[in-house]
Amino acid sequence: MSTYSEYKNIFEREIIQQSKGVIFSFSPMNDRFIYQPYSHDISPDAVEKLGTLMRQNLLFYSFGEDEVVAYYRNNAFPSLEHAARYAYKNRLPHRVPMQDGLPSEVLLDLLVQIYNPDAYKLAVRTIFRQNDNNEIKGYDLTYFTKDDSGISLWLGQAKLGEKSYCKSGIKNDLIEKYIADYLSKQLFFICDKRIAITDDAKTILETIDTLNLRTIDDDETVRAQQLIDLLNKLNIQIKIPCLLAYEGRAVYQEAAKLCERIIAEVENLRAYFNSHPCTFVGFTPEIIFYVFPIESIDRLRDKEKGFYAGLC
Repeated sequence: MSTYSEYKNIFEREIIQQSKGVIFSFSPMNDRFIYQPYSHDISPDAVEKLGTLMRQNLLFYSFGEDEVVAYYRNNAFPSLEHAARYAYKNRLPHRVPMQDGLPSEVLLDLLVQIYNPDAYKLAVRTIFRQNDNNEIKGYDLTYFTKDDSGISLWLGQAKLGEKSYCKSGIKNDLIEKYIADYLSKQLFFICDKRIAITDDAKTILETIDTLNLRTIDDDETVRAQQLIDLLNKLNIQIKIPCLLAYEGRAVYQEAAKLCERIIAEVENLRAYFNSHPCTFVGFTPEIIFYVFPIESIDRLRDKEKGFYAGLC
């Protein structure tokens, strides 16, 4: 069995099976963009169960597939809670608990891994450092997929908070972080430190890194254009999953109206993003808005019963 297959078996057993009854996925809606709605359960402790699932995903978020497999082969952790504490204390850089962006990043990672079984990491942000000794800046998630539709690079962004903050934050990210110069800087940085475990990903990363080495003395704008040309030549699609996880108490007031209210949330966001168009030069990405209203953000972040329980 390959390392990747072994990793998927572990993730299926430890996370996907536990997610049933906690996270619900609804039918996507297509317009200029794709809108993929989610919800959590309706129960007195639904938010806490979501926080627990996110916390237990910390191991899979913080470590590469081969690292996770090695830990399981060695029976390193007595429980996922122990693994989560280890990941939080030993792999993640110091952040301000309860105020950082970690929960949104972990939730986006969780959703991508659960609902896109052919996705695997191109980079583990938590082990790479840039000039200021912080994690890779730029994209909250970097994945690779190859399926019947072709090869895709997933470069994601995540926001957690009030709806207005999530909408404006994602809008600004789409404008500022998906231009050729910015994209090339991030991809060149990642490909220089490639960790891919499949032959397809290794080949693509090596090809990009070869371009990086060959053009190192060129102007940044020239390098960026050459990278875009290479991605187009290789028919590599850029996918941008954008998580908007925001407070939505009213969505969960009546179980019978959950689906109706989720659709209303999507319509609200669809109108917003259609009125705030984004322009991409040199490539046409597929933008997927992950719409996830949550009953209480404070409860989700809580350090007693929510995501941070036992971590700090």
